[in-house]
Amino acid sequence: ADVVFLVDSSNYLGIKSFPFVKTFINKMISSLPIEAHKYRVGLAQYSNVLHREFQLNTFKSRGPMLNHLKKNFRFLGGSLRIGNALREVHTTYFSNGRDKRQFPPILVVLASAESEDAVEEASKALHSDGVRIISVGLQGTPEETLKAMATGQFHYSLQTVQDLSMFSQNMTQILKDAAQYKEVAAHSHTVVPFPRTCQKDSLADLMFLVDESVGTKQNLRNLQNFLKNITSSMDVKDKCLRLGLMSYSDRVQTFSPLSSSTTQSEFQKQIQKLSLRAGKSSAGAAIEKMRREGFSASSGSRRAQGVPQIAVLVTDRPSDDKVREAALNLRLEDVTVFAMGIQGANKTQLEEIASYPPGQTISMMKSYADLEIYSKKFLKKLQNEIWSQISTHAEQMELDKTADLYFLIDGSSSIQNKHFEQIKEFMLAVIEMFSIGPDKVRVGAVQYSHKKEVEFDINDYPNAVALRKAVSNIKQLGGRTLTGAALDFILPLIRKGRKQRMNEVPCYLIVLTDGKFTDGVLEPAERLRAEHITIHMVGIGEANRTQLQQIAGAEERVHFGQNFDSLKRIKNEVVRSICTEKGCEYMKVDIMFLVDGSGSIGYENFGKMKTFMKNLLAKVQIGPDKTRVGVIQFSDHNREEFHLDKYYTQKEISDAINRMSPINKNTLTGSALTFVDPYFTEPKGGRSMVKKFLILITDGEAQDDVIDPAKALRDKGVVIFSVGVYGANRSQLEEISGDGSLVFQVENFDDLKTIESKLIFHVCALHVCDAYSLLLSDCKRIRQLDVVFVLDHSGSILPQDQESMINVIIHLVKKSDVGPDRVQFGALRYSDHPEVLFYLNTYSNRAAIIEHLRRPRDTKGNTFTARALQHANNLFMEEHGSRLKQNVKQMLIIITDGVSHDRDQLSDAASKLRAKGIIIYAVGVGQADQEELETMAGNKNYTIHISNFNKLKDIYLPLQDSMCTNAQEGKLGFCNIQEADVIFFCDGSDMVSDSDFVTMTTFLSDLIDNFDIQSQRMKIGIAQFGSRYQEIIELQNSLTKTQWKSRIQTTTKSNGPPRMDLALKQVSVMFEQSAGGRRKAGVPQTLVVITSGGPRYDVTEAVKTLREDGICILALGIGN
Repeated sequence: ADVVFLVDSSNYLGIKSFPFVKTFINKMISSLPIEAHKYRVGLAQYSNVLHREFQLNTFKSRGPMLNHLKKNFRFLGGSLRIGNALREVHTTYFSNGRDKRQFPPILVVLASAESEDAVEEASKALHSDGVRIISVGLQGTPEETLKAMATGQFHYSLQTVQDLSMFSQNMTQILKDAAQYKEVAAHSHTVVPFPRTCQKDSLADLMFLVDESVGTKQNLRNLQNFLKNITSSMDVKDKCLRLGLMSYSDRVQTFSPLSSSTTQSEFQKQIQKLSLRAGKSSAGAAIEKMRREGFSASSGSRRAQGVPQIAVLVTDRPSDDKVREAALNLRLEDVTVFAMGIQGANKTQLEEIASYPPGQTISMMKSYADLEIYSKKFLKKLQNEIWSQISTHAEQMELDKTADLYFLIDGSSSIQNKHFEQIKEFMLAVIEMFSIGPDKVRVGAVQYSHKKEVEFDINDYPNAVALRKAVSNIKQLGGRTLTGAALDFILPLIRKGRKQRMNEVPCYLIVLTDGKFTDGVLEPAERLRAEHITIHMVGIGEANRTQLQQIAGAEERVHFGQNFDSLKRIKNEVVRSICTEKGCEYMKVDIMFLVDGSGSIGYENFGKMKTFMKNLLAKVQIGPDKTRVGVIQFSDHNREEFHLDKYYTQKEISDAINRMSPINKNTLTGSALTFVDPYFTEPKGGRSMVKKFLILITDGEAQDDVIDPAKALRDKGVVIFSVGVYGANRSQLEEISGDGSLVFQVENFDDLKTIESKLIFHVCALHVCDAYSLLLSDCKRIRQLDVVFVLDHSGSILPQDQESMINVIIHLVKKSDVGPDRVQFGALRYSDHPEVLFYLNTYSNRAAIIEHLRRPRDTKGNTFTARALQHANNLFMEEHGSRLKQNVKQMLIIITDGVSHDRDQLSDAASKLRAKGIIIYAVGVGQADQEELETMAGNKNYTIHISNFNKLKDIYLPLQDSMCTNAQEGKLGFCNIQEADVIFFCDGSDMVSDSDFVTMTTFLSDLIDNFDIQSQRMKIGIAQFGSRYQEIIELQNSLTKTQWKSRIQTTTKSNGPPRMDLALKQVSVMFEQSAGGRRKAGVPQTLVVITSGGPRYDVTEAVKTLREDGICILALGIGN
């Protein structure tokens, strides 16, 4: 499109407001794809005359435009003659344009008041010439003026010029809409609907519940303006954001169900219907009605489709009825509840209503005027919540070391049965986050009241399936809450469990209670902590925070929620804390902070930002071979505070941060991103083979381009975390980080402390993963691979060199999920003759492998590498544990420091290994010959050559990445699926062509190679749907893989309409015990739906029943 911005520069706007207009134009130029065949941009400003800034063909890229803005864009002043400006811009910018069908001309008019001349005739002339006009009113421009100019519905009214910042987020989409706009008939303002995707933060069902007893008409206007401000900047339409409005006093009234207000204008009409009403406050009844009716499917709720459900309550007084139970029931239906309290509201009641954590979901205001002012911040809070829900990734990072994890759960009578079930769900959710096994994470559990019962000891259940079943079978004790006695009871159990480990591992105790303690807890807790047991306290409802902290010993290990449904989110906090504690222990990364020092922050908030940095760094180990840290401060210029190799202790870095003072100018983030780029290089202390992180902290919008400099950093492997206080623009932060999962936003600088553990968790996780694997599938260990190490032990290798070599192997073993059906290790050493240290099937746990590797050995003799490779072939035999015939990847890693004495045989020995499919990774040290390394590996990319053994620590990541890559190319065993019941549910309707159906069955036939169906640990079934439902293969079958493939390949399409609704009700039978399902044995069950189109009938009830049975549903959509 050809887009011209025509901006008000009159006295009505004023010189003080002009910078906001300038920032808006800057933002638009930065966000549009400005290229010859995409967007061209022109700019003019006007008052009583038109002032041309640049034509559509003046600049071909955004850089010169931004430079023009910076140097030449000045305020004019004068009267406001919009009509004159429209005529001038018509002849100057749109008289000789490009092909209007291919490049639609668009005029964006910004106006701050009523025009002193007529606009209708000039607007009509532009419309007749095919120019689409978008009119944007600032500071109360009359609606009539905006409509008179605008094409169709493209007129927008903003209350203040500051709102341009928020409006700019929607402007790109508005321009796309305008470019595709077509008039249905002459003089019609009806737009032809066309499909387009929703904005990231505008896919939700959002219901407002407001107390109409607001006191005065002015308060009512403030409330209405608050609602208008919130919704006017959101993408309101049926398939994206649906809005609902209910009110209450002594009775509850629905103004707008979710299904009716699918446009902004419709909803704003309903807002105007709100009126002053007296009467008692029946908030409890209103919340219950909102749950039953407001969020029902018949009223337009899309909960069954996974659309975020959000409720916002606004009140200025306590409720006269009970709210706790009604609010809990609402939240249990996956509705996130925000509460806005005006002075007079009961904060304790609001805590009972709002979702966890209350610090983020409850907002207290002094007056309704403050509520209106707060609308901009609250909108960002809503958008953040929506984004986080639709972009949720399970947070999982296995501990760098093995661990023992104990639960001590309150089973006293004060806990209702349904809440005790939620405690069990919390335990299951925590267990799900870890890799369970005798050599990995072990779990034990004790329930207590005035009685104590060991539910299961630390060694009772060696795998996750058995453990889940044990948790499900726990029955509540009942009785009084004697926590101190329970703490004393569990200590001997933990001591006994420790003795059963070959080596010392971290130990964690999670205590969960809902009541005040009636016996002494201080001394029992001190005894536990004295034995290095880390205690996490989870308190619900009536639990006493002070007592919780006495037991935990640290505030960051106390987690408190008003109701049991808060356990869902507390689970993430607990696991993050546990993982971070050990995940960062040996972290070797380069971290640069890029800190906003602009004038909008102020000295007090700048101090809070410094505290945030120090708290983050307190969680990592600083040192030349550990984590290195540097800091850059930016504003309108950049200041180096210190580079990566300046300080190597926590105290030095903390002192340097304390000495920082703010620059106090503008926010040029793009310039700062360019400035920080060289700080990750070796001259500035950067290291070539370690993960690199940039943590940006800002409170404002960048006033320059950020996209290109941020991408340049990311292209060099720098992971960018963007931390924004609510003045920052979320879309811009995403542009910087490259993915919203790396963006953290908080309401104010005090709230920075709430994201400390989450941010450092991400850093810790990513330092052992590929930079974006956390976004895709979390940070998991290397799984399912056969690895043989061939180690040079000739006389040229010193004892300390041998130790460096062994440390490389130990690192890789620690990063792997060791076991007979997971990763296996074998090793041999060589000099004149090879010697097998252990075969692939000798050891089935990490501890035994590490113990064997650490045994002292002599180094002597010559370097006969070819002979060693010939002997290594024996380690890849089936009788020695190789799983080559099971399609598990085979890998050999050789480390040598010299030229081979039998190099003439080297090529033949290596070729025979590679011919069997064995990947050879050759590591040469010092005098090792590069040509020999390439001869062995067969590929230069599979070689590493370093100058000395001290550098071996620098190859941890390349070797680890290579193992990860090859493990993940192998079978699906790396997913750690031990047992599962899976039904593939295929679309065989008329919506699928015959050729596509064949493609689908071929896909399933190929897929079966990845599953172990012979052992019956994985049970796979197939069904299809069309006009009828058909079972093809039941879970209870004894088919071989060949028979299974034959059955699926000979299946014919059922044809007919896609009656998925009926079929989903019938397919549940395939998961029953009588059909081979193992739900009662704790085996996870999954239904994989493969369809070429969305359901044409209501599937809500059928899907709900399947989910209630614990069946996980995965949907694979093809084509439409």
